[in-house]
Order: sequence, then structure tokens, then C-alpha cells
Amino acid sequence: MIKFYKADKDNTITNAFSLGVKNRATGSNMGASDIMEVFSIYGQGSGSDGYSQELSRAIIQFDVQSIIADRSSGLLPASGSVQFRLRMFNAKHVEMTPKDYELAVHPLTESWQEGYGLDMDTYKDKSYDNFGSNWIRRSGNTSWSTVGGAYDNSVVYSQSFPVGTEDLDVDVSATVESWIGGGLTNNGFMVKLGETYEAYYSASSGANTGSLIHNVSGLKQTKYTKNFFGRGSEFFHKVPVIQAIWDDVKYDDRGGFVPSSSLAPSADNINKIKFYNY
Repeated sequence: MIKFYKADKDNTITNAFSLGVKNRATGSNMGASDIMEVFSIYGQGSGSDGYSQELSRAIIQFDVQSIIADRSSGLLPASGSVQFRLRMFNAKHVEMTPKDYELAVHPLTESWQEGYGLDMDTYKDKSYDNFGSNWIRRSGNTSWSTVGGAYDNSVVYSQSFPVGTEDLDVDVSATVESWIGGGLTNNGFMVKLGETYEAYYSASSGANTGSLIHNVSGLKQTKYTKNFFGRGSEFFHKVPVIQAIWDDVKYDDRGGFVPSSSLAPSADNINKIKFYNY
């Protein structure tokens, strides 16, 4: 059996340069866009801190209460008998699509607002510390505890993309079961390039600086751009989902059925056969 649970929030957050200028688009919001975007750009600009780093990450959250209700009703089997997979579907575009990279999925550790922004080209739709999340803020004027979104780095689900246009399909059962059981608060997932695929940046302090991520294991190469359909897409069969999969086959004993045996006592030679008529 397969059952789908759709996302109820998603957004793209970025510290990329705005089109045609060198200002960072850290206040931009894309919560109403029907596309989510993940990329890394290295070396578009340079300065005293070396070559520039520009990143884009996707954040997404699902209605776990529906999953909890289905388990309580008996529709979903118990933990260990069902697998939960995060499915996100590739969106074709006219820009360059990277290949030979890895995407990482982490549970987010802080709550956030989706927002109403649409502009994914010039980043003119800002949250203005009012409503919605961005690279710096997670909701209104409340900041993420770390720029670029706060996530659990100790939990990572990863997938390689040798061609680049593959869909994302990872087993996130451990995290979803923690959400169901209450051991972990459901703040959704961060979808980003793996640490060694996001752009290199070395801060003298050894920590994140301004809107930049300190990443000395990063790549001195650009990975631009991976797009996924968002929850608002008109292509309903391409919207991101958590896919619950379990075995609901009804088994019988037909392989071990013995009509009669002289070795069995008379009570065991009285058998009943049940037929299901369709």
C-alpha cells in the first residue's frame, strides 16, 4: 500500500546577489512560488575575503497530524512496518543544470513562516521583517539561530545525482517516526547541496560571517541550478510528498494445506476452505 502526504509549507531562501547588482538577496522570500531552487555559485565576485559564495536552499514542511491520525485509526501500521520517503520531483528549466553532485536533507530545528513571495529572478519580493522566512529571518523579524536556516547536521539523508535531472527520493522514516512519537518537533526539512558541494568560503574567524557560510571543505566550482516543483504547482502529480509504503497483502496457508492424512488424528482431518469471491 502507498499513501501520499502533501507539503503544507515550502520556500526557497538564498544569499545570492540580486540580478545586475552586488547586493545580497538575503531578505527575499519565495514562499508562494511553484518552484523550489537549490544551487551554489562560486567566484561571481571577489574581494578582500576571496572569491564569493552564493547559495540557495529549499525548506519544506508536511502535515504530520494527518499521519498521526492515520496511525491512530489503524490505517497506517505500527512503527517498523511502514517506510516514509521524501519525494520531490525535478522541474525542467532553460538554465544550466548541474551534474555529479549530492543533495543533503536535514530536519529543521526551528519553526518558520512560508511567506507570499514569487520572484525567483531579481529577488524583489522581500519579507521586510513582516511575514515569511528568508536567509536571515525565519518568521517576521525573528532570526534563524544561524544564517541560511537552522538544521540538525547530525541527521542527514543524502542522494547522489550523476545526471542532475533525477527526482529526490530518500528514506526519512527515522525523522518522521520521531515527529509522530513526539520525540522531535516537526519543523520540516532543509534540502541543500551536500557540504562538500556548496561553495567554498573561509572566514578568518572560522565561523559564519554576515550572510556567508564558513565552509573550508566546500567546492571551488559552481553547481547551478537544481529545481523542484513546489506544493503550489499546477502539476498536482509532481508536488512534493512524504510517501508512506507498507505491505498490506493478506496471506493464507494454501501452501501448507493437507486435505487428509492417515498420520493425523481425525480432528485434524476436518478442514474448512474459505473462498473470496470477486
